[in-house]
Amino acid sequence: MTLVDTDPRATPAAPGRGAAPAAVRTAGLTKAYGGRTVVDALDLEVPAGVVSGFVGPNGAGKTTTIRMLLGLVRPTSGTGTVLDEPLAHPARYLGSVGAMIEGPAFTPALSGRDNLLVLARAGGLPTARVPKVLDRVGLGARGDDAFRSYSLGMKQRLGIAAALLPQPRLLVLDEPTNGLDPAGIAQMRELLASFRDEGMTVLVSSHLLAEVEQVADHLVMIRQGRLVFQGSVAALVATQHPRIVLRTERPEDADVVADVAAALDWPATSTGGEVTVPLAAGTPDGEAFARAAELNRRAHGVGVVLTRLELERPTLEDAFFSLTGAGSGDVR
Repeated sequence: MTLVDTDPRATPAAPGRGAAPAAVRTAGLTKAYGGRTVVDALDLEVPAGVVSGFVGPNGAGKTTTIRMLLGLVRPTSGTGTVLDEPLAHPARYLGSVGAMIEGPAFTPALSGRDNLLVLARAGGLPTARVPKVLDRVGLGARGDDAFRSYSLGMKQRLGIAAALLPQPRLLVLDEPTNGLDPAGIAQMRELLASFRDEGMTVLVSSHLLAEVEQVADHLVMIRQGRLVFQGSVAALVATQHPRIVLRTERPEDADVVADVAAALDWPATSTGGEVTVPLAAGTPDGEAFARAAELNRRAHGVGVVLTRLELERPTLEDAFFSLTGAGSGDVR
């Protein structure tokens, strides 16, 4: 099953007259190695000027897709455009694309500044960009320190600085928060949001779904090389079911509360003293809170003491597991 968000504000129209701007479009993009298809007829639409999260279970084909977009791997079949230039001619668009895939690799003994100078000269880019991109990622004061002295978060930011050297319109990042502590992840989130605010398109592959949900406007989700969803993150999360969760002081009272909910025609399940009442997708918070209050009132009326009463809103992680069937250890 493929879900596509039909909200025109979130998903661009198909190519043709009147089509909305898109940084990346593909049609039937396929990559096979021998008899194994890794990416299978992928139709992507990544709008311009957004942070787009690219997610899927382990082995879904994300890295192979990114490599095809960057001209590192030739597609077996299919067509596409990147920044309105044909995928078949990557030289036409790569000058406007910055990328960091599979972690940054720099010379340990050189300073961050010197590493970037080497890259700029090798790529024919103006060296005047180096101090600007160092400042942009918050490394201006540490540019003269050796790369080997950098923390993991600083190394990731230097990798992004390198990707910014060509003043890209499209930034492609593979697991930019990999290995970062919470503070580093928060800094990365702010950095990605600032790129979007400047009009850049950011395609970011990540296994941290909670982080993707916080920073991404748009989402591409694939499974076994096939598209299962693309569109706004909010639209996807809205397809999932919120739920009321209650815990009783005495575990044996959970069945009583479940019966109370059933009498209201609200199906419920009880396990180990906890009762879950699923609600319809898109249930307004006001209605959900009213139901929770009614359950609390009726439980009190039959002498049941609740120690927990909570409305659990659906998350991107809920939607991911629902659509892909992946386990928590499969998100990469």
